[in-house]
Amino acid sequence: MRNDKEEVQYIWHDGVRICEDQLISMAKSAGSYALAEHYVCSLLAHGTIYGLAYIIDKVNEIREHYQVGAIPKPNMDEDHMSMPKSENAMVRKRYMMMELEERQQVIKTSLKELIENHQDLFRSKNDWIGIYLVIRDRVNGNLSMADFYNNAHQIMPKCWPERLMIGRYTMGNYSRCVDYEDRQEAYYDMERNPWKALCSIYWEILKQHILTNE
Repeated sequence: MRNDKEEVQYIWHDGVRICEDQLISMAKSAGSYALAEHYVCSLLAHGTIYGLAYIIDKVNEIREHYQVGAIPKPNMDEDHMSMPKSENAMVRKRYMMMELEERQQVIKTSLKELIENHQDLFRSKNDWIGIYLVIRDRVNGNLSMADFYNNAHQIMPKCWPERLMIGRYTMGNYSRCVDYEDRQEAYYDMERNPWKALCSIYWEILKQHILTNE
């Protein structure tokens, strides 16, 4: 298991994902704390949603830069402070604490279950884009399309229909499948998600695999 602080965080800010360190740098370059507060709010929102207590330290780093008083931290231990406030946050936190091999195993076993039990939800190979979005938007904002392809390709059964089999360039069809207005949104916030049912089913499967992983 690893500490949350070792995980590079990508934070939603003005509709795009920005690396945590870059967001902090932008805040420090804003010129005044009044202008930097826009970035601080995004940091605090991210920390609150995902139960990341150390974000308070990052915020105070920005406040100190502008000679603004620090936000006091609650007098409690780190485990208590970072306790997730929802099941989804708890799932993400548990995933983030896994080693790389554990993460890959959870992804592969959850994909195998999806393939074995829900082939009826697949209509084309582009459906794998929706599955990728579930992993990216729910638990791992750093997951590249190439890494996802490698994991999915490895567990693909030989009997799987060719028209449904993920290809090396399948993920490149994202912009063809998703409306322009939805491309900066998480899959669950899209106005028109072409893989809505598939995403919902896979998220439930992935959650259970993460929560029951030993």
